[in-house]
Amino acid sequence: MDFVVLPDHPATDPLSLCLRRDPTVRTVRHPSGRPWIMGHWADDEAVAAEAGPDRLLLLGTAAADPGTLARLLRRLRGLEDLDSRVRELSGSFFLLAAMGSRVRCQGSLSTLRQVHHARIGGVTVAGNRPQDLAALAREAAAVGLPTGAPGLGSVDEESLALRLLSPFAPYPLAQRPAWRAVHAVPPGHCLTLSAGGRHATTRWWRPPPPDRWLEDAAETVRDALTEAVRVRTRRPTLSADLSGGMDSTSLCFLAARDDTRLITTAWVCRDEANDDNAWSERGAARLRAAEHLALPYAEAPTWYTPPPPAHSDPAGPLVLVRECARIAYQAGIVAARGSRLHLVGVGGDELFAPRPAALNSLARIDFRTAARRACAARRLGRWTLMDTLRTLFGGATYPQWLESCADRIVPGARFGVNGADWEVVPSMPTWAHPDAVATVRRLVREAAGEEPEPFAPLRSQHETLRAAARGGEIVRGADALTSHLGVAFEAPFLDDNVIEAALTVRLVDQAAVGAYKPLLSAAMRGILPDALRARGTKGEHSAEVYAGLRRHRRALTALCDDSRLAGLGLIRPEVLRTALTSLQPHSHVLHPLDPTLAAEYWLRSLRPTQAPVPARPTVPAAEGA
Repeated sequence: MDFVVLPDHPATDPLSLCLRRDPTVRTVRHPSGRPWIMGHWADDEAVAAEAGPDRLLLLGTAAADPGTLARLLRRLRGLEDLDSRVRELSGSFFLLAAMGSRVRCQGSLSTLRQVHHARIGGVTVAGNRPQDLAALAREAAAVGLPTGAPGLGSVDEESLALRLLSPFAPYPLAQRPAWRAVHAVPPGHCLTLSAGGRHATTRWWRPPPPDRWLEDAAETVRDALTEAVRVRTRRPTLSADLSGGMDSTSLCFLAARDDTRLITTAWVCRDEANDDNAWSERGAARLRAAEHLALPYAEAPTWYTPPPPAHSDPAGPLVLVRECARIAYQAGIVAARGSRLHLVGVGGDELFAPRPAALNSLARIDFRTAARRACAARRLGRWTLMDTLRTLFGGATYPQWLESCADRIVPGARFGVNGADWEVVPSMPTWAHPDAVATVRRLVREAAGEEPEPFAPLRSQHETLRAAARGGEIVRGADALTSHLGVAFEAPFLDDNVIEAALTVRLVDQAAVGAYKPLLSAAMRGILPDALRARGTKGEHSAEVYAGLRRHRRALTALCDDSRLAGLGLIRPEVLRTALTSLQPHSHVLHPLDPTLAAEYWLRSLRPTQAPVPARPTVPAAEGA
C-alpha cells in the first residue's frame, strides 16, 4: 500500500500529472474534482464514507465497515472531533479526512502506520512512504517546479549518521527519515493541510493515567487484543509466529478461537539449550486445529545473509537486516500455503516487559514501595548502588536528559541499568568516523535545544511508547520485505487500542520485580493454558549470530573494500573489517554491527539517481583513531 495526499490547491495539478504517469494509480477526489488521495491499495485495505462534501477514508486493517464510518462522519462537527471518535475504531490504519477546505492525516501510535510530509511545488504534500515524496520532489524539479528546501528528494547523510547509533537514536531524532527535507509526523500527532497549501502538526492523543488495578487493566487489554486479532481473522487463511514466547503464543490462541484456517511457524533453534523450541512445541500441541510448521535452520538462510536489492526497504535502512533473508524465506513458505497475512508478536515485550524506568516513576508517588522494589531489583539484576540511587532519584526533564545524552554518546558498546534515563543512552560503533560522532552529538544538542515534548510526562510511559514506536519500525520493515510476496506482516499488539489499554495499569504493577509480564499473563487467563502462561524465561540466540557471521564473513568483509558509508565519511572501513574478522566472545558486542550493515546495504540498493555523492575520499584507518 502506498498513497500521496494532496490539498485542494491549483498548485497540485502538475504534481498529480506526475503521479498519473503510473496507469495503475487509484484516485480519490476532492469535491472540486482535484485529486485528494492517489496511490495503490487493495479493496480490502480501504473503508470509505461520504456525507455531502465531507470524506473519511481508512487505509490499512480496520474493523469498521462503510456504514459504521458513515455514521461516525455524520456525527463530526469538525476535524478536531476525530480526536475522541477515532478511539471507536479498532485495527491499524491511516485515517484520512476532508471537511470543508481542510484535510487531516494521521497514522498509528506505534508508527506502524506513519504519515510523512514535504513541501513540493509550493504546497505541503503528505504520504505514507518517504521515498515516494522524495521521488515526487525529484520529478517536480525535473519539470521546473519549486521544491522548497535544498536537496529535497536526496539522501540525508546526517540521518545516516544517526542510523549508526546502537541500539537506536533518541526521540525525536529516531523519527527522522533518511530522505532530506521529508518529515515524519510524530506519534500521537496528526497533520492538517489547508486549502492554501500550508500545514500544521497537532497532538491529538495523550496517554491515559496509570490508575487501574491489575485485574481491571488486564480485562481492558484482553478485550482490546481480542478485537485486534479478530480484525485479522476475517481472512479465510492466516499464518502466525509461534516462537514459544508468551507474546506470539497469546496471538495464536486468540486467532484459534475464530473461524479461520491457522498456520503457525517456528524457527528451530541451533542451540539445544534454548527452550524456545520446547515451549513452541507445547503450544503447537495445544493448538490441535492449527497446522504447525517447524522451520529447520539447515534449510533456511542464516542470519546475516546479504540481502538482494529486492529485500531492502526503500524507505530507509532495515532494523532487522540480519534476519531479512529468513523473513522473506518464511513469507514464501506461508504464501505457498495460502496465507496473505502473517501475525507477529512484536509489541509484547515493548508493552508488557518490566522496565527499570517504572521504578523512577513510582518513586514520585510511593517512594517506600519503589525503594523496596529497587532493592529487590538490585539483588536480582546485580545493579550497583549508584545505578539503584539514580533509578530512584533521577529527575531531569526530557530536554535536560537529551542534552546530557549528547556528551555521553561515545564509540563502543554501552551496558548497565537505564532506570534514571528516559531512554537507553545510545553509542556509536568503534568504526564510526570522528566526524560522524561529532555530527551525531551536534544533532542531539540541537534537538535538545528545541525542548521536545516527550511521548508522555511519566518516563515509564514514555519508554513504553518509545519502544512501541521502535516495534512499529521493525514491522514496517518486515512488511516491506514480504509485501512483494503477497504476505502482509501485522502486529496486533501495536494497535492503538491495545497500547492505550496497556498504559492504564498502576505504576506499582508496572514496576513488579520477579514477575514476567504480569499484565499480559493476567489478560490471557482463561485463553492461554496456565502451563504456557507460567513461562518466565526468554530464548537467547547467540548461536544464530555466530553461525551467520561465520558463514558470511567473507561477504561482509568485502563491503569494507568499497563501503558507501566510508565514501560518505561516516565510517572507517578498516576498523569495521577488524571487528568482523576478530574473535568476539560476547554476542552483545556485535549489536552495533546491525545498524551499520543496514545503512550500507540500503545505500547499495539505491538507484544512481537516488544515491548520494561521496562527501570526501575514504579516510585511512590510522587517521582519527
